[in-house]
Amino acid sequence: MKIYICILISKKNIKFLNLLLKSLNQLKIPNNYQLEIIFIIETDLSTYENLIKKKLNRVNYKIFLNNKKGIPNSRNVFIKFLKKKNYEFAGFLDDDCVVDNSWLYNMIKFFNHYNCDVIGGPQKHEIKNSKFRDFFHELEPKRYHGELVNWVATNNCFFSKKVLKNTNLFFDHDLSNYGGSDQLFFSQLSKQKFVIKWNTTSFITEKFQSDRENNKWFIKRNLRFGYSGNIIDKKNYGNLGNILVFIKIFYLLFYATVSLFIPTRKNYIKSLFFFLRAVGRVIGIFNYKPRKYT
Repeated sequence: MKIYICILISKKNIKFLNLLLKSLNQLKIPNNYQLEIIFIIETDLSTYENLIKKKLNRVNYKIFLNNKKGIPNSRNVFIKFLKKKNYEFAGFLDDDCVVDNSWLYNMIKFFNHYNCDVIGGPQKHEIKNSKFRDFFHELEPKRYHGELVNWVATNNCFFSKKVLKNTNLFFDHDLSNYGGSDQLFFSQLSKQKFVIKWNTTSFITEKFQSDRENNKWFIKRNLRFGYSGNIIDKKNYGNLGNILVFIKIFYLLFYATVSLFIPTRKNYIKSLFFFLRAVGRVIGIFNYKPRKYT
């Protein structure tokens, strides 16, 4: 049975490519399954094809060059590819991570024990400055093993063939500069009654990135979450989404306040993140647009 996993190779994360390929070589592949990695590379990075060919020697792969910019565009190359193929499972992984060697084994095991169509998993963070450990902890969603969720991210997800067989969804180009096209894609699947669940045993580890261990990056990231949240709600719910935006602003401000009732460092960070996402939604109402994805 065939499994296709897509990884988008970006210029900003090319320094992690060696480590990623090493982890892919070490993946445990269950009996009766054939894994193939699909790399989507923008044409200006085509020279890195040779590195993949040299380093990835235990896993089958294909490399597609894409001359169109934007993460949703590259993700859609994979979606179109899958629609022409016969396969059992597919998924996405990020290019700035290392993959646990039991990742694939645990994904298939999860499908065999839980009734679901899509699986998401956690992203751990390699941290140099312990000051930011709590920041990353609060940035990631808190979900228990087997939990039913509304969406997952393409940094770590796995899905069955019936998802694309029974829908005609693609990743939305309007979110190219702001992020969130994966959240929109999977939340729309959830609205169509596909079952999405969380698997804590299939994890990836994001490699250390020095530009992220500073307060400014976390501020920008949470403001961007708020802004893209407005777009996602409006696309998911139409006119009702305009009302939902205001409800979520009040919800975020309420929890920002409640989080301060017990004055701990983690609660302070949580409150700050809720507040920044509320601000991101407010400035989004006035059509503020982040200049680039952060």
